[in-house]
Amino acid sequence: MKLKKLITFFIPKLFICLIILGIILAPKSAIKAAKDGISIWINILMPSLLPFIIGANLIVSLKIVDILGILINPLTQKIFNVSGRSGLIFAISMVSGYPVGSKFASELRLENKISRYEGQRLVSFCSTSGPLFIIGSVGTGMLKNPHIGYIMLLCHYLASLTVGLLFRNYGGEKRIKANNSILKDINNIIYDDTKSEGFFVLFGKAVVNGVNTLLAIGGFVIMFSVFFEILQFFKVIDFVSYFICIFLSPFSITPDVISAFISGLFEMTIGCNNLSQLSNISYNLLVPLCSFLVAFSGLSILAQCSSFIGKTDIKINLYIFSKFLHGLFSAIFTYVFLLFNKSYLVPTFFIKNSSYTYYNFYMDHFTPLLIVILLIYLFTYLKDLSS
Repeated sequence: MKLKKLITFFIPKLFICLIILGIILAPKSAIKAAKDGISIWINILMPSLLPFIIGANLIVSLKIVDILGILINPLTQKIFNVSGRSGLIFAISMVSGYPVGSKFASELRLENKISRYEGQRLVSFCSTSGPLFIIGSVGTGMLKNPHIGYIMLLCHYLASLTVGLLFRNYGGEKRIKANNSILKDINNIIYDDTKSEGFFVLFGKAVVNGVNTLLAIGGFVIMFSVFFEILQFFKVIDFVSYFICIFLSPFSITPDVISAFISGLFEMTIGCNNLSQLSNISYNLLVPLCSFLVAFSGLSILAQCSSFIGKTDIKINLYIFSKFLHGLFSAIFTYVFLLFNKSYLVPTFFIKNSSYTYYNFYMDHFTPLLIVILLIYLFTYLKDLSS
């Protein structure tokens, strides 16, 4: 116990001292890494996240989450053992990306709108990447194959739902079925809203909150880019890569692949980009590895999400474990999907009638899933009405 206490006390301090020493010894490398982090923040994260964060803030403050949550409550309660309000946070996360889902799940817990156990179940599957990053940045930009982006997106969400199902009984807590009708619950929200502020006041707060959140995200991305560069300067990454390569050499995995993958464990964007630049890696390995990194999210995003979750009584270590499971399932689903769809392995960066191709792909893969979800909801809703 004392040894564990000593380790947890000294390791963070030694790590920070190592980073500061590295910045002093290699200022050019540190500055370059910081510039790379700023570039990712400005060119990728800011345009894709800021509008969604502001919009999501407004959805919550205008109580749209509460109203829609009542409507989808029968579905989310049956499948994931969470309220409809919580289920809607998952939908917001699917559209917005990291770290929006964790942020709003933590806020629901802070406002005591959900229990600790429901909060833990919620963060286990509502922390997802967004379609703009997976399809645009990774699929089209890095892998030069928009079809692969759609495959990764589908497997990413399926893996997230799988983790949600695994955690549905966490805490042994069962939600109590509400006695009120849907219309009565909505009516209560409308007429109990006595302290509501004006729209422009809420809009202003949403903008300020969104900008502050994005500034914090930028700080995390920049610092973790510097952390990785300094560890490379001290040859820590090379040592770890060669050590792991000893065990993985029978699978023809080189140190370059391991080093690129480790960079993604720090910052997923950098890792996916580094993997895509390698010439000695097969597509059947490249895509699942990128899929794992996007789902696991990397230490940078885990730190961002933990900064929100840490304000609550939700367990951070269990959240990180759920993200590992998310990455593992996402990689497995992607690998299996590619085994049965060889045609998508050829890069198709220059595709004629691309919008028509995207539409067909969407209709073939996403629409059946949507129909199944709607049928489950309809069945559950009719069953509740009959009872």
